[in-house]
Amino acid sequence: MGDLSIQLDTSRIQRDLSDMQKQIPYATSVAVNSLAFDAMREENSAMSEIFDNPRPFTTRATQVNKATKLDPTAVVSLRDQQAKYLTPYETGGDHWVGARDGTGDLLVPVDGRTDAYGQIPRGLIKRLLARPDVFAGTVRGIRGIWQRPTRGSRRDGSRGTKGATHLKLLYMFRPNKAVDRHLNFEQRATELVQREGPKAIEAAILKTISTAR
Repeated sequence: MGDLSIQLDTSRIQRDLSDMQKQIPYATSVAVNSLAFDAMREENSAMSEIFDNPRPFTTRATQVNKATKLDPTAVVSLRDQQAKYLTPYETGGDHWVGARDGTGDLLVPVDGRTDAYGQIPRGLIKRLLARPDVFAGTVRGIRGIWQRPTRGSRRDGSRGTKGATHLKLLYMFRPNKAVDRHLNFEQRATELVQREGPKAIEAAILKTISTAR
């Protein structure tokens, strides 16, 4: 009995595999970007758990630099402006105060206006200090932003203070101190990648196969 030769035409399979090989960079970028945006959303959501009544500016602090087929690395980071005051909560150190008075002290509301989030509105101190009835200084050993009594007409026609005769302490400077909370920014993102990475890769491969068809 003669030998039986078996042959298969694998040229189509080879072409399909070759096409799939070409799609690997795309599938990788899809998986990486999916994880990156999941991490961004999780980081932003965590801000409301870490801070009391944070501003939307803080709850939208995270951004993503997307991966591409040529560069399969996505970067999840804090936006530049938010990173200034949030970084100490990740790396440790004192609160960020900017260059408000050059001393590095914290400015705490006393009898001055705050926004809906209990914070001093941006630019308010500069506007207040431009007024003639407001000044920064030390009174009775307390350094802060003070408001002088309002002057007006008395009943007898003379000029003087209305009602209140004492300075009002709007905001008080206090020594800076180390932050007492931690972002866990890097740890949170790392754990998400470890937890969701396999599912993201599987979903990206299925999407690539579906697209190729």
